[in-house]
Amino acid sequence: MRNYLIRRSLELIPVLFAIAFVSFWLVSKMGNPFAVLLLNPHVHPEDLRRLEHIWHWDQPLVVRFWFWFKDFILFRHGWGLSVMSPGQTALQLIGSRIPVTVAFSTTSMIVAILLSIPLGVYSAIHQYSISDYILTFFAFFGMSMPTFWFGIMLMYVFAVRLHWFPAAGSHAAFITIKGMPVEFNKAPWYLRTLNEAWYLTLPTLVLIVFEVGGWLRYMRSSMLEVKSMDYVRTARAKGLPERVVIYKHAFRNAVIPIITLIGLSFPGIVGGAMITETVFAIPGIGRLTYQAVMHQDVFVAMALIMIFAFLVVIGNFLADIFYAIADPRIRYS
Repeated sequence: MRNYLIRRSLELIPVLFAIAFVSFWLVSKMGNPFAVLLLNPHVHPEDLRRLEHIWHWDQPLVVRFWFWFKDFILFRHGWGLSVMSPGQTALQLIGSRIPVTVAFSTTSMIVAILLSIPLGVYSAIHQYSISDYILTFFAFFGMSMPTFWFGIMLMYVFAVRLHWFPAAGSHAAFITIKGMPVEFNKAPWYLRTLNEAWYLTLPTLVLIVFEVGGWLRYMRSSMLEVKSMDYVRTARAKGLPERVVIYKHAFRNAVIPIITLIGLSFPGIVGGAMITETVFAIPGIGRLTYQAVMHQDVFVAMALIMIFAFLVVIGNFLADIFYAIADPRIRYS
């Protein structure tokens, strides 16, 4: 197992390097990232050429990539300047957006896992029952609904009509304490946490319904397939209790495909949901990715692409490890 982990870790290096180069080449096709600065009347062509020289944008593609890649790996120079947020680097901009995205993305993912796996097992065990039909309907609803439509519907019902939750944003500008408005950043940490949880309830619910729908369906299908296997019938024939047959023999094999899906969903913890963050005006990473592409902010876009690529690779790496934990028959050498 140790040798396998070491070998897989070393294999990640050329994979990430190849992803970085191809992504940098494609993103560079967006054009000169500093050209948009000429829209500012206070920026002159000489200033533009000076910036191009500082960030090696006047060099060939391979040279530009090498300098950018070293800066990214070593966390130097803030990963480049952000043209859509003057005065900020890509690292500063991304760092300011990560907390809010991780907050509601991690919550939605954990809740979705805790709901979809047991519900999928229950639906498979009670195949063709009323509860199975209800769960199947819910799963298809979660898989097929457009997230932007569902988000707007929740916003209309619970924010506009009932006034239970805010319609947009990640937190309030002021928090009322003993009848006095206090700036959000100056309020106690627990009040800030509660306020953010209140604001992020609706977008979190959108992601939970969307993720539960797909994972529940996959878990049900996998469990139905495993239930018909010979070793499950043999376990029943030996007189083992049904709970042991289901959760010790069938479940541990049925959950393996779900581990793969969860591993591939790992980047969602940072990436969030671009559409959901846009609908609810949440200043998170997903919305930042959209803004970086639309504003041709090459340095921010490249940093985000590399973060997502790294998380995809790490997610698959962790999935391989959990395979061996879920199924003792799987051994790596």
